[in-house]
Amino acid sequence: MAEPEIYLVRHGETTGDSAVHLFGRTDIALSETGRRQMRCAASALAGVAFEAVFASPLSRSLESARIIMQGRAPQPEIRPEFTEIDFGDWEGWSLDQARKRDPGNYSAWRAQGADFRFPGGDCKKEFFTRVAAAAREILDPRPGRTLAVLHKGVIKGALAGLLNRPVEEFADCRIELGGIFVLRGGAGAWRLEESNRTDHLHGCRLPHSG
Repeated sequence: MAEPEIYLVRHGETTGDSAVHLFGRTDIALSETGRRQMRCAASALAGVAFEAVFASPLSRSLESARIIMQGRAPQPEIRPEFTEIDFGDWEGWSLDQARKRDPGNYSAWRAQGADFRFPGGDCKKEFFTRVAAAAREILDPRPGRTLAVLHKGVIKGALAGLLNRPVEEFADCRIELGGIFVLRGGAGAWRLEESNRTDHLHGCRLPHSG
């Protein structure tokens, strides 16, 4: 019997330019570029039969999952546990804007790593802990092939949880818009087989989004 597989896909580009701006809990729609990215992902995954598909409640995640699964079953199941981190006062800012507008917290962000709490928002470590637990609960026990179309921070937390590794190991992991990750193994013994696959994106790849 084939090993279980988990496919993690980052959603497509948004109207707010997710490649450079911090959109966490803010619900912002896919752009046309983002929809093209997801159609490319759909083509890349057309030969993979999924037993379950998950997305967050945010429209960029859910619409991305629906584009990938258009015309075939199953349709995405919404899981609030996979909602992106809350950037608080920094929502919608670029990091350069955060540096200029909030230099004290920006310096703390650079120095504190996962211990940093976004002003008015989430603590990174607490967020990653929640997501890792959700990934173990929702994704780990499933047989067959599972697809989860998620957010950059959520994918980092999910990788940490499924691979049983500290999230700090994924701090510099490239997770581009439309990037695909593949894990195989199952039952607490997952291994990462493909990381940030982007060859399917062709002309709509945004390398600076990772």
